[in-house]
Order: sequence, then C-alpha cells, then structure tokens
Amino acid sequence: MTTGPAAAGAVTTGADRPETVHVWLIRQDLPPPVLAELAAALDTSERARAARAERVGADHGRRFAAAHGAARLILGRHLRIAAHQVRWRTGPNGKPELADADAGVHVSLSHSGDLAALAILDARRVGIDVQVFPTRSHAIRVAERFFPAAEARFVVDAAPAAQARRFTRLWARKEACVKVTGGRLLQGLRLPVGATGRAVVHDPWGPLPGPYLVQDVPGPRRFGIAVAAEGTAPYRVLRHWWPDAGFTSAQIGS
Repeated sequence: MTTGPAAAGAVTTGADRPETVHVWLIRQDLPPPVLAELAAALDTSERARAARAERVGADHGRRFAAAHGAARLILGRHLRIAAHQVRWRTGPNGKPELADADAGVHVSLSHSGDLAALAILDARRVGIDVQVFPTRSHAIRVAERFFPAAEARFVVDAAPAAQARRFTRLWARKEACVKVTGGRLLQGLRLPVGATGRAVVHDPWGPLPGPYLVQDVPGPRRFGIAVAAEGTAPYRVLRHWWPDAGFTSAQIGS
C-alpha cells in the first residue's frame, strides 16, 4: 500500500493510541478500461444512479462510476470481502451507510471535480468532504450570506488570491461535520468550524448539536478536504491515494 504523510498526528501513550481514520483520495480521470471494470463492480442501484448522472453529462457518469467503484474496491479490501459483496443501506437524509452485516465500520464518500475522497473509521461515525475551489465572487457571496460573521470576515478580508481557498476550507469543514450524522448542508452552514488546526464543533441549540472533531486533510492544489468524527476523542488520519500498487483489476470481482 502506498500512503502519503499523515494529515495530522496525535500524542499516544501505550493503550491510549488514537483511532485511525483512513482517508483515500481517488483519482477519477482514469483510463477507459479501468473505468469499465469499476462500473462493472457497481450494484443495480448504483448503476441506475450512474446512468442518471450520465444523462446530465458524460463527465458526471464517469466520475460517479470511478468514485463508487473505487470505494467498493477499497472497502472490500478493508472488510476482507470482494468488491461486489459490499452492501449499502440508506441512512438519515440519504446518507450511505454499510449494511448491518458490516456494523461497526463507518464510511463517508465525497467527490468534486476529478477527485473523490473516502473516509473509513471503525469505531464511530465519520464524515468527509472534498471541494474544488469556486470563483472568488461565488466564495464571497456565499460566505457573506450563510457563514457566521467572523468566518465571513475571514474570507472577505483575505487577499484576493486567498479568498477562494479560505472559503473552501471552511465549507469542507462544515460539510464534513454535516455528513457525520447525515444532516442537511443548509443546517451546517452556520456551524462555527474554526479556520485552522483541529476544532471541536458543537451547536447545542442548533439542528446539528455535535460535538464533532474536524480537521483539514492535505490534497491537490485548488481542492479543500476536511474530515470529521463524532465526539471529541482524538484520532489520527492516514492518507492514501487510489489507484495504488496494492490493487489489481482482478480484485474487483474476486
């Protein structure tokens, strides 16, 4: 397995080792033969969704098949089953969850542009979000309308070259928290998520009370990526890239 540097570490003392969130960054600009193999691993429901995405645009269908097919392959290896044996169920507000047979393993999947991100955590619920940078005008408009005042100023008062980056960092953090429990994005836009480092996010009187522990994940330029876990207990992040040398096409259907 080829892994990148850990996005963040935590101090460990003997038995108090933190839980590990495995974050997989999935390339979606894949050769046609690989895409065909990934598409073949999808179940009936996923194939229907891929077909609907294809009707929106060829890139949408390709990206859906790449993200969901690769997620099946990665999860199959994590669970020690074949990719086609991974079973999904629908959680709150359509949040995808592993079926009862795989209880105890929590996952979250996100994609934007030609990059997808998958988070796997064995102990508690997890959320991940990846966002490609928007235009500066969009970033300013949305931040001023929806973000808490301090976060809106953090975006608007930045140098022009940094505004989209700051906005995307905050947006990804908010959506990662929302995805932990399957909330709705609009509910999370006013969550105060902190601009840097790890942040404990909670809103006891809001629709997403938390708490969640959220942090950024390093990624390619012009992408913002964040991961959040339920509760306040520390965790470490191990970042991987897919495809890597540890996978072969034969594993898709084996």
